[in-house]
Amino acid sequence: MKKLKYLITTLLIMIFAVTSFGCYMITGQKMDKVKGTYKLENYTYTPSYEKREGYTPKTYNYITDETYLYEDYLVVTGNGKGFYVHKDVNNSAYSKEVNLSYIYNSEDSSKVEYVIWNDALSGNSDSEGHKLGVAKDCLNFSLPAFDYTQLFTKKNMRSEDIYVNWEKVDKATDLSYVRKQLGGIKEYDYQDYGVRGVYEWEITTDIETSQAVDNQYQYYFIVVDTANGVTNAKISYALKETPTVRVNETVTLTHTAGDWSSMTIGDIVWSIDSNWGTYYYSEVDGMRRQITNRSSDISDASLNELIANKIPAV
Repeated sequence: MKKLKYLITTLLIMIFAVTSFGCYMITGQKMDKVKGTYKLENYTYTPSYEKREGYTPKTYNYITDETYLYEDYLVVTGNGKGFYVHKDVNNSAYSKEVNLSYIYNSEDSSKVEYVIWNDALSGNSDSEGHKLGVAKDCLNFSLPAFDYTQLFTKKNMRSEDIYVNWEKVDKATDLSYVRKQLGGIKEYDYQDYGVRGVYEWEITTDIETSQAVDNQYQYYFIVVDTANGVTNAKISYALKETPTVRVNETVTLTHTAGDWSSMTIGDIVWSIDSNWGTYYYSEVDGMRRQITNRSSDISDASLNELIANKIPAV
């Protein structure tokens, strides 16, 4: 029993160490050399899988695969704020303000060894490629696969494999270089990006009784785009009596600058729930409606997928 516990503990420590920290190629650089605009040149991912004869896992290349075609940039400013720019096959180019932090060499504090970026959704993460190793004119992260045997099933497994590499393409510490490459870019402030999303109205309760109340909709989604200058929201819904008939509407979207504790969509005011902070609600005619952010991806493809999951099978 002690031997089994030891083996389990050892395996868990090994998995935790690899998945938590990953691998980096580090050649510390002065901040003046680190600052600038980086382009994502490599991003591949192979999921964990069982090793068996004749099976080859799919490796996703988010840069070259036609279903993704990522074109991403990271602007490292040298201070606590920077920019992450994303474009893919479903989303036109947009930038989001990100928080930046740096880890310096313990023996030479003039050299930066890691850059960590986070947006409003990731918070303070230093995993999943948010923590990047610094080398000459590049930033990198990898999570190499390793083989192991499942304890109880005895299956021969290989862990997931991730490789991320950013190449420095310009000295610009603003969006000037990226604009030249991509043209127009929608811009999100740090907090605004955390609110953006496809919201679903699914729950309605009677305020007096707190009992759930059925509504007339098969589905009801609101696309909230919080980019600078956007003043409209898109609504897509279908009635239960005609579940395959989609209705699209465009309504006004307003909020107090710098404050997303409430927003007005059309003529309805939605307020963030103060207890949980994970959804918005409105109170109309004795009913409390609740909308929840189902996806931060506001592309048509994302909305269509959410709707498809709500249409009953024939």
